[in-house]
Amino acid sequence: MLTAHWTFDAETIDGRQVADSTGSGLTAIMDETVDVVPGRVAGQALAFDGESRATIPAAPQLVLSQLFGFSIAFHLQVTEAPTGEWRGILYKPVAEHDARGFGVWLYPDMLRLRVQLFTAKGPEYADSRRILRARQWTHVAVIVDPDEMYVYIDGELDGAVPLPSPVVTPAGPIFLGRDPTGLGFTGLLGDLRVYATALTGEAVQAIMD
Repeated sequence: MLTAHWTFDAETIDGRQVADSTGSGLTAIMDETVDVVPGRVAGQALAFDGESRATIPAAPQLVLSQLFGFSIAFHLQVTEAPTGEWRGILYKPVAEHDARGFGVWLYPDMLRLRVQLFTAKGPEYADSRRILRARQWTHVAVIVDPDEMYVYIDGELDGAVPLPSPVVTPAGPIFLGRDPTGLGFTGLLGDLRVYATALTGEAVQAIMD
């Protein structure tokens, strides 16, 4: 079930606010330094400069439940070489001001992804095997079900990590770009989708296209 979908099209943007295109009333709020630029094929994307951020406030519809499964998918284009620092792409804490959470980061020394999910026993990590190409669009999907976390890149399964302990539910805001505790990535993010179910591989390929 599609919970929220941000296309970042012009008709969904009002000042610094971006409406969810499903009509749920959920809104992303852009910093003054976030730009809106052409997207991958259709629609638009948000452009981040490493310091900028867009925030989607916490809402009951955006609580990510392991019991029912959840999925987050987006198109990503990184425009900066590795900097020696971890750079945030997307982060959703367990609660506001809680250091635990679900997140996607870029490695300090290469254009690989690290996905983090907190369980009752601590963080679990899934590191992408594939190295992204700078200035090239990549589709990323992270899927969580009661047993595993999966990372898909460009519609192909890149890695899977078992979840032997219960996930601590991420219920806080969603931060795009710079997260509250670190740096953000430089590049573009578009077509952000949140699902209250664990997508299949076939479904990931369908939304990528």
